[in-house]
Amino acid sequence: MSVRKRPEGGWIADVTVGRRLDGSPDRRTSTHRRKKDAEAAERKLLLLKERLQGKSYGGITFREFVDEYFWPQKAALRPTTVKGYNRDLNLRLLPAFGDVALEDLDRLRIQRMISSCSSKKVATNARETLSSVLSLAVEMGAMPVNPAGFTYSYPKAAQHPDDHFGVWLSTFAEIQKVLDFMEEHYPNTPEERMCVLGLCFGLRKEEVLGLDWETVFPGERRIQVVQAYTQGEGEPVLGDPKTPKAVRPVPMTSHALRRIEAWGGGDGPVVVDSKGARMRPSTARKRIARVFGASLRYDNGEPLPHLTQFSMRHSFGTSCINAGIDVARLAKWMGHCDTSTTYNRYVKPKLADLRGDADIIDAAMGGS
Repeated sequence: MSVRKRPEGGWIADVTVGRRLDGSPDRRTSTHRRKKDAEAAERKLLLLKERLQGKSYGGITFREFVDEYFWPQKAALRPTTVKGYNRDLNLRLLPAFGDVALEDLDRLRIQRMISSCSSKKVATNARETLSSVLSLAVEMGAMPVNPAGFTYSYPKAAQHPDDHFGVWLSTFAEIQKVLDFMEEHYPNTPEERMCVLGLCFGLRKEEVLGLDWETVFPGERRIQVVQAYTQGEGEPVLGDPKTPKAVRPVPMTSHALRRIEAWGGGDGPVVVDSKGARMRPSTARKRIARVFGASLRYDNGEPLPHLTQFSMRHSFGTSCINAGIDVARLAKWMGHCDTSTTYNRYVKPKLADLRGDADIIDAAMGGS
């Protein structure tokens, strides 16, 4: 077995992994342009040989498995997923398990990693990334079970202000108030366009930035979501939406139709920066924050709500539910795979609404 250079160019990995039923050698070969790729293929064949012989993966460490097997098989991941995986791996998983052999990665080590995290959210993200890596290890025969799937104790959830991710508007009257303000004070600006697309269509922030005029159809009163502009590691990437069901038509409300017609149409992205290029996610976040994170007020002196692109989508979903729109239809509108996501993640009743429900209960109980 060896990695050797081919006379005609390239490199070949050559490993006899065992014997066939007739007793002849089971020799596996693969050809590669680079020596590095051939060496990686040889390692994979050697691991296969050990697995066929009932042996372990030879003490392969968690770091080696991630570098040699996990990333090469995850080339099609969304940029935002890659960014999240790298964050968890570099900050938590590799420091904790990098030099640990896969066969020694057990529940106790994982619990220690989870307990060292600053919050439940951080720990949950790290465990889910670890589970993805170890699921592949189980599929490849490097581990008998995935210990990241066991039950663990988590740190306390982080405490954030109520409006940390932006406030949820719960009625279309509140939404219309914001839209009227934007039309009056920020007409035909990227800020108004992002508000209309978020509050009238319920688009994800990456869908807002990925929308092109070629998929806006005022005559048919709809837009077509076909792509998303996401921020991974490095430059933003224009690609497919979050899920297959996120590719969808979205109907156009009267306000949205009137404003889109006023914008005048065009070619390329609907939301552009000062140079006419597709607006970057970081720029969009800052521009929205300048409007809704500042001390701006309505004409009557009331402060504007602290909205973000994230909370605009949630505000749309919450207002639809409160307006009586069927949740199954809303799930299709928002591009969810099932209605449970619509209820659990995008509908957030406000404390005032809950107090109103309590008043209804009091009235039913005779005010006692």
